[in-house]
Amino acid sequence: MGRFSLVSFILNLVSDSGDLMKTRLLLLLLVLLAHPLQARDVLVLGIFPDRAMVQVNGERIVLRVGEATEQGIRLLSTDSRAGHVLLEIAGQPRQVMLGSRAGGSFQPRDMARAQILADSSGAYTTIGSINGRTVTFLVDTGATAVAMNSIEARRLGIDYTRGEPTMVQTASGTAPAYRVTLERVRVGDIEQRRVEALVIAGDAPPMTLLGMSFLRTVEMRNEGRALILEQRF
Repeated sequence: MGRFSLVSFILNLVSDSGDLMKTRLLLLLLVLLAHPLQARDVLVLGIFPDRAMVQVNGERIVLRVGEATEQGIRLLSTDSRAGHVLLEIAGQPRQVMLGSRAGGSFQPRDMARAQILADSSGAYTTIGSINGRTVTFLVDTGATAVAMNSIEARRLGIDYTRGEPTMVQTASGTAPAYRVTLERVRVGDIEQRRVEALVIAGDAPPMTLLGMSFLRTVEMRNEGRALILEQRF
């Protein structure tokens, strides 16, 4: 029920109630008007030149610049290169980084967290970022490091040829690769810096692997179909 529908509902109850109940309902109405309904949890999942994907109270929504959610979260601007958006929350502009949370009741926490749902095949995939740019990750505890193909590395602006040359074993056989260091890797609330990674020549793996160079520093557990990652500060 929306805020104004709820207000109308309470007003109708007031007209049909006794004196004591009227007093209680009017007090409830004053509280509602003084404290508008706000989104409790806003997570920025993706940033594009003219729009952004946000998750509001668990629901994913794509907003164009100027559009607002039912909860009143308005997208004011995006900066896909810098990896942040400007949101209007509770009437106030807030700059929110890709993968970061904000909201009407947001408070800093002493633990960063990410929740990753299993897809229809049982694989855990999630939207995150590398150096502030949007990436789709596949969680792979069998991979020793974050790993991506050279096409994706170029899209992310990674000059992998300056890395350390090596050879890796892939499903198609042995392939040349480069060891590099990623400045920032973010999944959910968890951001790590100076993360070791492999860039493999060619188009494999088809999706960037979230390997153990990231995962070894977090606690992992399963909750139903969700994989929970937690990192204490």
